Amino acid sequence: MRGLSGLLILMALAGCTSVNVVRVPPMSDTREVFVTTSDLKVPYQSVGLVQTTRRGVLLFGFADLASADLEGGMYESLIPEVRRMGGDGIMNVRFHQTQYPLPTRILFALLFFIPLPSEVSISGEVVKLAPGAVPASATTVSR
Repeated sequence: MRGLSGLLILMALAGCTSVNVVRVPPMSDTREVFVTTSDLKVPYQSVGLVQTTRRGVLLFGFADLASADLEGGMYESLIPEVRRMGGDGIMNVRFHQTQYPLPTRILFALLFFIPLPSEVSISGEVVKLAPGAVPASATTVSR
């Protein structure tokens, strides 16, 4: 009975998630792209919808070799796609990342031969701003 309660506690802990924060440092590319989770209050033209997904595995519960996190999804998937579409930025951004609590990561570090699946999906609406318009509540990404 004691082992069953311990297993139930471990399963309950494995169901919890949290949200990461994406840092956006500058890069050599001078073309800036803005990112916002809300709507814009300046004139814009919609270019289209975009969704990017990165999949990978966590080895030993912690080593993410495929950059299947918010930072990797933003820099390596989303921002290049916004630039490819010719947009000035992306609005109404939504993201979802597979995350595991510390006890689950420790368990899979001990069971090193079983990798944890990892995935991040980011979606939003690519927009082109009207000439002279500047988004007030957006984060500018120049990487």
